Amino acid sequence: MALLVAAGAGWGVYAFTQSVGSTASSTGGTSEGGTGKDDTEHDGKNADGTVPSGLLGTWSAQVGGEGTSTRQLVVRQGEVGESVLTLTAEGPLDTGGSYRCVFQADLESASSSEESVRVGASRITEGEPLTSCSPGKPTILTLLPDGSLRREIASSGESLTYTKTG
Repeated sequence: MALLVAAGAGWGVYAFTQSVGSTASSTGGTSEGGTGKDDTEHDGKNADGTVPSGLLGTWSAQVGGEGTSTRQLVVRQGEVGESVLTLTAEGPLDTGGSYRCVFQADLESASSSEESVRVGASRITEGEPLTSCSPGKPTILTLLPDGSLRREIASSGESLTYTKTG
């Protein structure tokens, strides 16, 4: 059942986090994050990279289910091919205890007309227990008009909205 939930954003937390580039469920979790500078040029991008400055920093979100699971996303400055995203996912396991998964993903492209970037599939850098973590699919990060960040799975359109925390 958790697998079906992972297949769609409306199906469940497990599926959503897995599809978003990291997997989290009552039996597992995922995470990614990053940090960046804030020296912005006129085009809204950092002078040292391609990522729009509005996306840089630390972002947090929660996903439901049996207990609350948290996601912390860190976006840092970088060029295409460099690691710009770290995601950390934490939450309760169905079997008791908890999981913690950390993921990283590289920048694939940045939009010159929007506050958005595309990052590649995430890779696991830490996992406790490791069996609770699965690498994720490519995602699109977009700065929304209200200042929040949307992380959307490129292939399915599933998304999670994050609030800036740092």
